[in-house]
Amino acid sequence: MRYINAHHCSVNQHWLDTYHIDGFRYDCVPNYWDGALGVGYANLVYSTYQYVKTSLASLARFNGAEGLRLIQIAEQLEAPEQILAQSYSNATWQNATFAAAGACAHGAAGAIENLGLRLGATGYTEQTNDNGDLIAKAPLQYIENHDHSRFLCEFGLRQRDQESLFAEGKRDNWFKIQPYLIGLLAAKGIPMLWQGQEFGENYFLPENGLGRVQLLRPLRWDYFYDPIGKSLTGLTRKLIKLRNSCPEWRNGQHYFYNDYQHYQARGILLFSRYTNTSLSLIAINFTSSDQTIPFRIERGGSYQEQLHGQDNFSASANQEHWLTIPSNYGRIWRLA
Repeated sequence: MRYINAHHCSVNQHWLDTYHIDGFRYDCVPNYWDGALGVGYANLVYSTYQYVKTSLASLARFNGAEGLRLIQIAEQLEAPEQILAQSYSNATWQNATFAAAGACAHGAAGAIENLGLRLGATGYTEQTNDNGDLIAKAPLQYIENHDHSRFLCEFGLRQRDQESLFAEGKRDNWFKIQPYLIGLLAAKGIPMLWQGQEFGENYFLPENGLGRVQLLRPLRWDYFYDPIGKSLTGLTRKLIKLRNSCPEWRNGQHYFYNDYQHYQARGILLFSRYTNTSLSLIAINFTSSDQTIPFRIERGGSYQEQLHGQDNFSASANQEHWLTIPSNYGRIWRLA
């Protein structure tokens, strides 16, 4: 373990100094995690942080007004909450949101509630103060990654022949992933889009066996230009633009409106992202029918819909207003 630490620290310094990278994503952290005070992973990320902190004269790109801009992401799927709280990691992979989205796609009981909580990064510390070092913390939020089939596969497979390795998600069901994209990119934490997700890549990936790694699955860039790819890319661009322009999406709090009778029972996930001066209300509809739901306005004012400029409204504080959310899609209202 001590050798791993010494070797990795020197490698990290070389990559930072020579190749000017922004940080690291550490694979399979449980294999070298020996506790918060151990000589393995915890010491590695601490030592790397301290090296950058004391080398800002030559590593000025890491000197930010908000703190040290070094990225250190753990892949600790066994205890992601622990790795953020007990190490100098400032982000972590976690499969809980991924699993909740999959359960929601299959209509599992309680799945919408679970997804609502996961999109709010429930249970994760937001900042630690270790030895006077203030470090902002956040989990990665994703519904696709290299370890699993594309999310489109959750809505049915197209068998190209008798060999399941060549199965693909049915791209005709592309519209069903729209509410998940909206929820993902408005989530608390760090949203991650896996390559090709933005235009509807639909490869199937077996959960085990050599077929996971011995079959080439290149991105099919022609998908980017077809009607499905254009629609999904257009939505993704709108959402990224909103995340860049809305401070509440990046740094605000998250509130999940956990009301089964009015929302989840009708296939609706409703949450807000907010700061003291800004507020976005995000409603997503997982069903095949438009849904109209009641909502009691907390902050009065003029609400502008951000995706298509439709269904704008004004309401007073504590006034009940009825919201209509289109099927397999969503609405985003922002307080002007």
